[in-house]
Amino acid sequence: MCRWQTLFLNYSLLLVMGGITHAGFARAASEYLPDTYQQKIDRAVQRNAIDRSALLATIAWIKQLAQTTQAPEVIAELARLQCANAEVENERNKRIELYKSCMDIADRALAIHSNAVVALYWKAVAMGKLSEESGILNALRFMRPMEKLFLRVIELDEQYDQAGAHKALGRMYHKLPRFPISIGNKEKSLFHLKRALRLFPNDIIARAFYAELLFELGNKQEAYRHARYILDFPVETENSFRYRRFIDIARHLSEKAGA
Repeated sequence: MCRWQTLFLNYSLLLVMGGITHAGFARAASEYLPDTYQQKIDRAVQRNAIDRSALLATIAWIKQLAQTTQAPEVIAELARLQCANAEVENERNKRIELYKSCMDIADRALAIHSNAVVALYWKAVAMGKLSEESGILNALRFMRPMEKLFLRVIELDEQYDQAGAHKALGRMYHKLPRFPISIGNKEKSLFHLKRALRLFPNDIIARAFYAELLFELGNKQEAYRHARYILDFPVETENSFRYRRFIDIARHLSEKAGA
């Protein structure tokens, strides 16, 4: 497997559907997912690596709510929870099945409402993770659909998951080879990562991706500045699992700089 394949495997308009805008969909979500429910889901996802039992209990609860209501926003959150569950599963075959399940659940939500941002986003994330787990053929098969899904999320809500779609596209465009082999494009990568940082200046994932791109483009001093920011950033224990990869990127860049 060549280097770009390994790297890849390791990682505005409101559209209208049936007369319901994305804003209207978000308002409708509060009927089934009031703030207290959403906070419980968010916490279960955030703490997936240190309290998986709470995550599994939340999945069971949301699964029941989804069956009762058939509400696309609830089904979409179930896809998100399933993706968080897959992230901390140690057994590879089970991870693959969980990511496939995440995609299937997201498709259920999208069949009801095609503008369900949560479903669009986590389906794309699951595609990327599944590609990582199951090889280059899936990576190539999912590449264009992933790009399309992340671009759709940006059209609907570019701030979702801390500008997650911008970060994902920035990484993809950076690490993949250019046309005609693939969709790699350093200019597009810069655009999306800059936009993610503009929206969320303290986000260390965006900074890690941006720093690595800057280093490759020859802007080593600026890359080192971002790396130092990440290494000095106070990371809470519950986030250490999620952020360790990006801290490792910053540490590697600092070592290259001789710091």
